[in-house]
Amino acid sequence: IKRISMKTIINKLLTCGLLLATFALHTACSDWNEPEAVDLNINSAKEQNPELWARYIQVLRSYKQSKHFITYARFDNSTENPVNEGSYLRSLPDSMDIVTLSHSDKISDYDRRDIPLLQEKSTRILYLVDFAAQASNLADAGALNNWLDKAITAAADLNLDGFAFTGIPLYGGTDAELAAHKEKSRLIVSRLSAAAGQDKLLIFEGDPAFVDAADQTKLSYIVLGTDVIDNATDLKLQVSLTLSDGSVPQDKLLLAARIGKQMNDEVDVKFDAVTLMTDYVASLGPLGGLAIYAIGDDYYHSLRNYATTRSAIQLMNPAN
Repeated sequence: IKRISMKTIINKLLTCGLLLATFALHTACSDWNEPEAVDLNINSAKEQNPELWARYIQVLRSYKQSKHFITYARFDNSTENPVNEGSYLRSLPDSMDIVTLSHSDKISDYDRRDIPLLQEKSTRILYLVDFAAQASNLADAGALNNWLDKAITAAADLNLDGFAFTGIPLYGGTDAELAAHKEKSRLIVSRLSAAAGQDKLLIFEGDPAFVDAADQTKLSYIVLGTDVIDNATDLKLQVSLTLSDGSVPQDKLLLAARIGKQMNDEVDVKFDAVTLMTDYVASLGPLGGLAIYAIGDDYYHSLRNYATTRSAIQLMNPAN
């Protein structure tokens, strides 16, 4: 069987699109003195060449099922009036493994159309249960259960691929307060892991001390909150402390970096944080992969966001 690379298929699909665009431009500008409206029905790459598209989808599926460094993203969805491509899920690189919707309770029509497109490319879309942001409104188990019910129902209605959740450890307080906080953590993991089952993902974002040690095995990945770190020394210390007791497997740990942020390496040279963090994914583990935050923030330049993200994926997985 002749193998075909993902890059070759992408080039062929882009060529088809370029030829179609050239034809459309020629048609629209054939009479410079008397412009007229032209009704164009521009087909997607899938519609233009279904066979080539099917081969491309199979290449993507094979890659994402293979052993590789995972790329995770937080996407600020729900924009009702998009101003550029940064507002659309469809604009993310096809080789992205997992995308969590930052505003999972505010799904726009654009999101509903784009979610199945990404899932066709084997990108897993997750519902965010942001307990860290809502903890003050969820004082008791009843309120927390009702809130989780809504999240689980919404994720099922959207046919999403699992959940990501946040939480902040409580290091001080009375014994009763500490026990209540721990019980909330156990309840969240219990409810979400049951809803995810065997086929879907459950990912925690933040300090893993929030999750009870007995629940660590129920997590698919842990996104460490390294997006706020601005130097390599602090990064190494945090990763070392996280892995020190052996409760968090190396291959489940993802390092977080934020688009547009800079970070200093060991000799105090400043680099783009997303690009630099890819080096530490390998050298500090190897770890599970990279989480990218604010992935839609810098589309003021048409290539900046896509190129930064795509380069990070290729740096971690050169064969991709």
